[in-house]
Formats: sequence, structure tokens, C-alpha cells
Amino acid sequence: MNPQIFRNITRPRNTIKEGVIENFGYQEGDKYIAVCLTFDIIEEASNPKEAAEKLMNAVQLHLETVLENNLSEDLLNRYAPQEYWDKYFEIKKSIDNSSKLAKSQKPFFSSASFYPQPRELVFC
Repeated sequence: MNPQIFRNITRPRNTIKEGVIENFGYQEGDKYIAVCLTFDIIEEASNPKEAAEKLMNAVQLHLETVLENNLSEDLLNRYAPQEYWDKYFEIKKSIDNSSKLAKSQKPFFSSASFYPQPRELVFC
């Protein structure tokens, strides 16, 4: 896969044959937000498991629709708005630096799936 630069973020360019799907989730107040950074899909729920399940169902449906209907590869590279990438990298940097995060900032999962054989979510 050739790298693609998107808003100063370098990511591999997804194709019909292979790709990387990046997801993460976090708590915001009493809601849980699950974000697919690669396809710009966002789900919300009252608990982390439900948010993750809703997201993975939406991601799977999106991926299957594009692949089964031989749609444009651009739909496999439709990145989330910058604010979600900023949040993802802020959380990742804080974790990497071992600093303490407020409960509302801790991710409840983060994953990178590879298709055609996606992996399950990794819960934190």
C-alpha cells in the first residue's frame, strides 16, 4: 500500500485488496464514543461494549458494501475530521508518556484491523 498524507497524518492508502482500519473509543461524560478514524464512522452508547459493538457493525457493513459492490477505493480512505485524530493522538501520547489521564479521557479500546481478515477490538 502506498502511503497517503492526510492533514499531516501519513497513513497507508487502502485498496480493495488490503487495508488498515483504525478505531478508538473514549468516554465523554456519561456517554461512550467509538470512532472509526479510517471511514469517518462515529457511534455513541451508554456503555463501552455497546459503543464498540455498534461501531464494529457499522464498519463491517461499510467495508462489505464497498468490497462487494466494487465501489471507489476513496470510500476506504474517508478519514474522520481532524478533531478526532487530535483526540486520538493526544490520548496515545499521554499513554505513551505514562501520564495520568482523567477517567473521561481514557480510551476504552483502540485497534487497528487489517482486512481482508479483520481482527477483534482490543479493550483497554
